Amino acid sequence: MSPNDLSLDYDGNNVCITVKSRVSMTHRFFLISSNLAFLGMAVLAVIFQMPAVAFAGILFLAFFLRHSLWKLYGREQLIINKRLLTYSHSCLFFKTHLQTRQAGKKITVIPYELYGQHTPKMVNVIFETCNVNNVPENVYEFSLPVQVEQAEMISYMLSLLYLNKVSFDFNKTRICLN
Repeated sequence: MSPNDLSLDYDGNNVCITVKSRVSMTHRFFLISSNLAFLGMAVLAVIFQMPAVAFAGILFLAFFLRHSLWKLYGREQLIINKRLLTYSHSCLFFKTHLQTRQAGKKITVIPYELYGQHTPKMVNVIFETCNVNNVPENVYEFSLPVQVEQAEMISYMLSLLYLNKVSFDFNKTRICLN
């Protein structure tokens, strides 16, 4: 499994996380050739007037084309601030609407499911928050796995977001004259 591309951006108020799917050349070749085979099967079934085979070919093509587009061009974008978590998915020219979830007091990152025995190890990431009753609940889960180091970097960025910043402003200090 090849590592996916991850980009992190922190501007002081928001953490923007973008994960893009990346597959190897052999996997890419397999996906494209199987889509062409299902397309050929559907076209030949229509030409030879076999409606059941044509219907099955179109169903296989639709399912496998959706899977192939997500594997080849899939991208998840996640924007987190102290109160909200906003996410969207895009795949080539298909995009979902922005969806927003409320965050509790703090969002924590939970990496799970190690993939592969070789380096780099891949994990799925869950974002968890506490609801009104202080019961933990999953707010969002990546569908694309990332490396362990990248998951640690996401956790570090979120800790920067929830860090209580102390600014030392010496212009407002009181001067006591005794």
